[in-house]
Amino acid sequence: MKNTLLLALAAVATIFTSCSSDIINDNDDSNNGQGKGMTLIANVEQDDTRATFDPSDTFGKWSFAYTDNDKVSVGNDKIDNYYTFTKNGETFSCADALATKQETNWYAYYPGTDIDLTNQDGKADGSAAKLYALAGATTTPTTGAKGLTINMKAQAAVLRIVKVDNYGPCDIFLKTANGEYVKGLKAKKNEAGYEVLTSVNKESVFKVANENTAGIYYVIVPAGVKISVYNEHKLIKTTKEAGLSAGKYYTLTSGPTTGTATATLADGTTKTINWKQLWIGGPRIATENVETEMSWIDARKTDDEYVWGKNWRTPSQKDLDIVGADGGTPKHIKVELSTDNGVKHFKYKGIQPGYTSNEMIIPFTKGQNEAGVYWTSSTDGEKNNDGQLTGTSLTITDWYGSGIVNYFSNHSERHILYSVRPVLTIDTVLWGEQNIE
Repeated sequence: MKNTLLLALAAVATIFTSCSSDIINDNDDSNNGQGKGMTLIANVEQDDTRATFDPSDTFGKWSFAYTDNDKVSVGNDKIDNYYTFTKNGETFSCADALATKQETNWYAYYPGTDIDLTNQDGKADGSAAKLYALAGATTTPTTGAKGLTINMKAQAAVLRIVKVDNYGPCDIFLKTANGEYVKGLKAKKNEAGYEVLTSVNKESVFKVANENTAGIYYVIVPAGVKISVYNEHKLIKTTKEAGLSAGKYYTLTSGPTTGTATATLADGTTKTINWKQLWIGGPRIATENVETEMSWIDARKTDDEYVWGKNWRTPSQKDLDIVGADGGTPKHIKVELSTDNGVKHFKYKGIQPGYTSNEMIIPFTKGQNEAGVYWTSSTDGEKNNDGQLTGTSLTITDWYGSGIVNYFSNHSERHILYSVRPVLTIDTVLWGEQNIE
């Protein structure tokens, strides 16, 4: 179906519902003898859903559909202000709308003529639906007496913000090319579009608490103008001069999901280790193992006593619950058996938005039959026969060829040697700080 707004005059006033009108200064209020009242049928050339997208895509088409009580502002070049149509069932309606004596150009704006983009709620069916700007105009002048057809086009883009952890900031604000802060959109009078409203003072378009808020959020932003996107004081991305494309969504992460960190070895030498985060809220995992297998006693050491120094630690069971809880299939990552250069191993791949380019190799543990056994720093609280706490490991195995299984095990013998894959000790990493000394 075509992306149009069809405004039809209705002769029977009793069918008009849910209408409000701004103060009208109508220079031509005869309505051609039709009396007051217009209905609006709105058709959008998209699926009947507020948002549809593929998590593996970094950008794509944002889909939109109206719901009851949505409003469209309609004006023309014969009046100073606008009529407000409210959706109820299959139609929009406004009892105060008037046709004109003379043919004129008509303009429509959703969700209104003034859109406040600050402090959005981040929900796909919340602010991202209610603030998604559309505008259009009649193709030729008309009185509207026989109805109006207006092609509506997107005037905004959507940022799919991935808050990468449960500790760091997610305070998103936008700056224009002149360094001012974006705060909203305002309809251009007698034009099918919006202008960007700015402020010299900081205005956040989206903000959530630092702790326990990792997840995916959606934020409406201006299209067609150059903007820079910041998280707190850190620049995430700057668009080209043409800005973002209207009607599209773009994925940005609140912080980096890859980087490097220095490891300080036992002999005092240092080594740069790459790290990757593979899922939202997950640890930042080294892309290589500690060179030799370790006991649980050594794997539990911390700070300067740790095998790679204070930047690193052995992950806890909680860090890896998403991978191996209850021996089930890993959540939010894909695990596969892979062969590279003749060597078999496991491969972890990110599957969530912002992570689909991240993958890493997990080698088999020496002495294990096509399995990786990795120490965690955790214990289940049980003690062995010597009164010492038991250790907990994560096993990754192709279960008799029937599929990859990840599960935790407790070990009363704490000095057995297993693999260790360290993670960063730092709780959050901001843009510009992903290479840790």
